[in-house]
Amino acid sequence: MMMNTKRKRSQVNVFKGSPWEIAALINLLNAAYLHASIVDNGSKDIHLFVPSEEYTAAMKVINGRESKL
Repeated sequence: MMMNTKRKRSQVNVFKGSPWEIAALINLLNAAYLHASIVDNGSKDIHLFVPSEEYTAAMKVINGRESKL
């Protein structure tokens, strides 16, 4: 009997913003050892996604950044 070790990780949209905002957040998330990916649908805003398992930690990083602005 073989175990399936591959699981598809669901992604959660955590932020929508300009390329500058997304770049800054990716740097902060990477510094916190969190994974992030982006989706650019050709509109002016870019969407930032994280794995669902990292959603809470990512939101703490994002909200912490916004409260300092």
